Amino acid sequence: MKKLILAGILAFFACQANAGFVQGVTGEDMVGMEVTATFADGSSETATWGAVAPGAGGAFGLIPWGVLLDGDSFGDFDPVTGDLFGGFLMMNFYDFDMVSLSFNALAAGFVFDTAYFDASANGSGPGRELVSSNADVFAVYSDNYMDELFGTMTLLSSSQVVVASGEMQVFLTDTDQISVPAPAGFAMIALALMGMRIARKSSK
Repeated sequence: MKKLILAGILAFFACQANAGFVQGVTGEDMVGMEVTATFADGSSETATWGAVAPGAGGAFGLIPWGVLLDGDSFGDFDPVTGDLFGGFLMMNFYDFDMVSLSFNALAAGFVFDTAYFDASANGSGPGRELVSSNADVFAVYSDNYMDELFGTMTLLSSSQVVVASGEMQVFLTDTDQISVPAPAGFAMIALALMGMRIARKSSK
C-alpha cells in the first residue's frame, strides 16, 4: 500500500513538472472563476465568471455589483498620468461600500502571475503586480500554486473601501491558464497502474 501511495505522489509531481501556462488570457476565457464581494453592512455574494462577448467576460451579482474584463488581463498603464488601459472594471451599485473582493481562480484552472519579470523561469512569462485606480487598494494572495503564481487574490483597502457605493474602479493584474499536456496525463495513468501492480504483488 505504501508503494501505491508513493506511485501516486510521483504521478502528482510528474503532472506538476509538465504543467504549462497559457498567456494572453482574456475576459472571455476565465469561465468558472468565482468572485466574492463583501460589503460594509456585512452582506456578501459570490458570482461565477462567464463569457459575455468575444474577448470579454465578467461576474455579476444580484446585490447589485459586478466585475468586467474586456480584452487581455495583462492590460497597461501610463506611469506618468496613472491612467489604466484594458483593466478589470469593478462596479458597485449597492447602497453600501464594497470592503473586499476575492477571486478564486485556481478552481477554474487559472492563476495570478504576480511578478513582472519571469524570474522563476517556470514558463508563465511576465506577470504584473496589482495596479489599481484606487491607491488605497492592495492585494492579498493565497493558494500558492508555484513560485510567484497564486490561485486566489483578495482585494482589500487601507480605508476599508475597495469600491464606494455607486462608483466604479479599475485594476490591472495578470492571469495565466494552467495547461497540462497530454503526456503528463498519460504519465499519471501509467504510474498509477504501476503502483497498483506493485501493491498486488506485495499483498501476495
